[in-house]
Amino acid sequence: GLAQLDFHEALSKTRRRQARKTQLESEKTSTVDILIDDSIPRERVMIFLADGRFHLEAAMISNPSLRALRYDPYSKTLTEERYEIAKMKKLRRDAILSVRQLLGMGPPSRRIDAISGKVAPTTESNDGIVNSVLQQQSSQVSSSDQQFCTHSPSPISMGIILGTLGRQGNPAILSRIRSLLHSRGIRCMILLLSEIFPKKLEMMSNPNPGVAGGVCAWVQIACPRLSIDWGHYFCVPVLSPFELFVALGEVAHSSLCAGDEEKKEGIEKKDGLEDAYPMDFYSNSGGPWANYHDSNKERKALSYGT
Repeated sequence: GLAQLDFHEALSKTRRRQARKTQLESEKTSTVDILIDDSIPRERVMIFLADGRFHLEAAMISNPSLRALRYDPYSKTLTEERYEIAKMKKLRRDAILSVRQLLGMGPPSRRIDAISGKVAPTTESNDGIVNSVLQQQSSQVSSSDQQFCTHSPSPISMGIILGTLGRQGNPAILSRIRSLLHSRGIRCMILLLSEIFPKKLEMMSNPNPGVAGGVCAWVQIACPRLSIDWGHYFCVPVLSPFELFVALGEVAHSSLCAGDEEKKEGIEKKDGLEDAYPMDFYSNSGGPWANYHDSNKERKALSYGT
């Protein structure tokens, strides 16, 4: 059983009562023969205590093979909930493949230190990256050398959004992503936002990669659900950090990086049961794209030697 934070204490009390009740019943029946009918089918079910679907959807995305039931303590109703996981994965796969196509990328030839987690402290202050962006905004510098990376003559540019709402944005993840883009000669622009709207990004985006100027794709270090729930409403792809790692070939995920139509068709049939989309941005066991990965916990801007 799971519960949103508002009802966590109530769920904990219920579990303790149930544990005591189970113990008493087992003591009473310890001397009685119990017949178990093995012919009765058994099913693993996820029961979620909540008055909404947001957190339940995250649990369903992480556990696509489990049947989900939601109990609303206000209306006192138990309902079976469903989520179109195959459709969601197709939308996110299309966004990832679009970015790979924009960047003209083939299979990655190497992995950089950003994946192994071996990092070197930067000589700048911990907030150096963020401060440099704020200084550029305040002085309204128009030089493209200060806005974009200059490792490649390619006109393709990507934007990195650092969320400023609460603890969503993490400077350590920002520097890791910027290093990944630098290592592939991709120019990048850093943008600080408290809220991310399609109209706001449209003013800086370029949906026509053949035309110079503008950002052809974004990666947002804020909330993964912004990409999952709303990514297809933007004029250019908006990836989460995890999706960028998949797009750059740093993480293998069979249902999100098919190489051709046949593979895509084959994956469609098993999308609901295999290779779950990880919802680990705030998990201690998340990958290098997650807030609490060992190298990201201190939220420091680091240098990865690129």
